[in-house]
Amino acid sequence: MSVRARVLAYLVALTAAALTIAGITAYGIERSRIDATIVEGLALRTEAFIELAEAPDPTTGEPYASSEDLMREAMIRVVASPTESAVAHVGTVARFVPSYPQRLRLEDDPEFLRIADEHAADRVVVHEAVTDMADYRFAAVPIVEPDGDTVAVFTIATDRGALVTNLSETFQIYALVALLALAMIGVIAWTTVGRMLRPISVLEGKARHISEHDLAERIPISGQDDLARLSRTVNAMLDRLERAFADQRQLLDDASHELRTPLAIMRTNLELIEPRDPDEVLRVQSDLLDEVDMMSRLVDDLVTLAKSDRPEFVLREPVALGELTSTTFARAQALGDRQWELDSVAHATLQVDAQRITQAWLQLAANAVKFSGPGSTVGLGSRMLRSEVHLWVRDQGRGIAPADQERVLERFHRVDPETEGTGLGLPIASAIVIAHGGRLAVESRLGEGSTFTLVLPRNGEAT
Repeated sequence: MSVRARVLAYLVALTAAALTIAGITAYGIERSRIDATIVEGLALRTEAFIELAEAPDPTTGEPYASSEDLMREAMIRVVASPTESAVAHVGTVARFVPSYPQRLRLEDDPEFLRIADEHAADRVVVHEAVTDMADYRFAAVPIVEPDGDTVAVFTIATDRGALVTNLSETFQIYALVALLALAMIGVIAWTTVGRMLRPISVLEGKARHISEHDLAERIPISGQDDLARLSRTVNAMLDRLERAFADQRQLLDDASHELRTPLAIMRTNLELIEPRDPDEVLRVQSDLLDEVDMMSRLVDDLVTLAKSDRPEFVLREPVALGELTSTTFARAQALGDRQWELDSVAHATLQVDAQRITQAWLQLAANAVKFSGPGSTVGLGSRMLRSEVHLWVRDQGRGIAPADQERVLERFHRVDPETEGTGLGLPIASAIVIAHGGRLAVESRLGEGSTFTLVLPRNGEAT
């Protein structure tokens, strides 16, 4: 079954169960109410008859002259209906009945009259009797002459079966209405659920067309509900996949491009080596070790760049910025013979990866040493701004042309091709600061020097 069909089935089943439980509960309550109303009504009418028998004859103001006068007066006071009536009878023979034509005709049920005669009591007691004609609830009171002889029985009864039948017919109508309502709910729910699940169908269709070579397609988002959030999550996942595949292709391209030259050099040296010349073997060995070292550094740099988009690349923890600045400055002085200056030290606690930030900062310092002359000034410092933290390195080196400033952060781009290096130092520093939510800023003038700044967001501040 599809999700749409399952949701519809669950909804219809739940609604049907609710309607059924509500109907059964209401039916049971109504049946109990009918029984309580019957008992209460019979008790009140029986007590009224007893009070009538004890009161004087309203016609003469004297006690009733005979039992027949009492029975006649009692029948006059009875308000009969199709489900309720009374009878004054002797055994199974009716003596007096109400005069209403459309009433419950107790006198036509001798079996009931016999049962009522047997259950006559001088107190109010409601009995049950089921005959071929009806399901009765009744109360029977004996009519006694002054000498103490019982001459007749006054019985008032209600056809409970007729009342229950009427109630059943009412709930049959309820069941029919419930079925119609259930059918309408099913039709409306089918349409509504289909409209609600349409984004999932779109998502499934889009996902089917997305492949390793077509990761640019995204799922359209509409609304702000759970399905919209799901679409955003899938789009974010596709963004990560696209970046991962791009990084993978970039890594393969970079590795194949940069490793080809040292491998060719190593192959040439091995082909031209004279194994019988010890000095030649030692020279080739030294050259090969240099090439291996360079390749190892290159691979390490490429791996670092490949990992820079992963969440675990940066492990944040509270770091004292003042201590980090002083420690980095002390380590940078060992990079070369320069006039090192600590420009300023900011004091705050940041949530950063101290090792990664130190790695990027020292990379900037190493570049400053590489592109400046011995004894020139190299400055390092940190500063807190309103919304940013700046960590910089400045030098008095050759500077960078404006055209090269935009490309200096690209992988393997070298301003001076003759300068030793892989061209990955600045891209690695940039990747580290980007992983922290910041950027690497460059300011430079030819012949005057350059300033590289790690710009970090201050919202990572812990205090």
